[in-house]
Amino acid sequence: MSVEATGAEAMVNTERYPVGDLDSKPGIALTKTCREEFVSSGLCILPGFIRSDAVDELVHEANGALEQAYFCDSTHNAYLTDTAPDLSSEDVTQHQESTFVGSVAYDLLADGGALKRLYHWDPLKDFIAAILDKDPLFRFADPLGACSINVFVDGGQHGWHFDESEFTITLMLQQPDEGGLFEYVPQIRGLDNEKEIVQGVLDGNRQGVMQLPFTPGTLLVFAGNQTIHRVTQMRGTVPRLVPVLCYAENPDLVNSTEVRKLFWGRA
Repeated sequence: MSVEATGAEAMVNTERYPVGDLDSKPGIALTKTCREEFVSSGLCILPGFIRSDAVDELVHEANGALEQAYFCDSTHNAYLTDTAPDLSSEDVTQHQESTFVGSVAYDLLADGGALKRLYHWDPLKDFIAAILDKDPLFRFADPLGACSINVFVDGGQHGWHFDESEFTITLMLQQPDEGGLFEYVPQIRGLDNEKEIVQGVLDGNRQGVMQLPFTPGTLLVFAGNQTIHRVTQMRGTVPRLVPVLCYAENPDLVNSTEVRKLFWGRA
């Protein structure tokens, strides 16, 4: 176990989530339940995954890094693709959504800090691999995006979209004063009426839209490329803080230069 991983187990509520011993009877039962939840709904929600004292440590660390966040203020369509000029203006891919979000890059996080200790803890990686049924699973090799902190300040939002990646792992840390709600319509990618559903969502149709309560300490494993989702605009002086922990099936996988420049302002 690396030095960075030292003490990570104490951050996790292992009585409720025995991730350090997945071969035990409770560990096998946990993995089975989480895997079934993920397959059936496209999400695995683990409230209280991080102990309250560790949440406090993570929040303190994240707030101390806010000045290093790079902010992206842009528009995009729900599929995060370039607009095709030959398509009708009525096509769902022509609709633009607004996103204003900051991110603290991985290389700016404190070595030996709480978030890096958690990210480098192998039992967490192995637990996520079991939920996803991905074996082996590797920590992301990207020097900026391996593990970062999404920062939403007053006016911040992330418009409706599908993720490019197959899965996303996030940790809820700090809830804003107002707004900043995670909303989603699960597992619609590939349905015969997918674009009809997407168009309805973009037009404000609330049918099928679900909200995930923001509870600090919750770990979320999410099939983001199958589920359209957004973060509603937030207001207030308390930033919405959500670390993103990235893993991959390829040990050498990194983000493109374009993605790095978009989210962190450098390659």
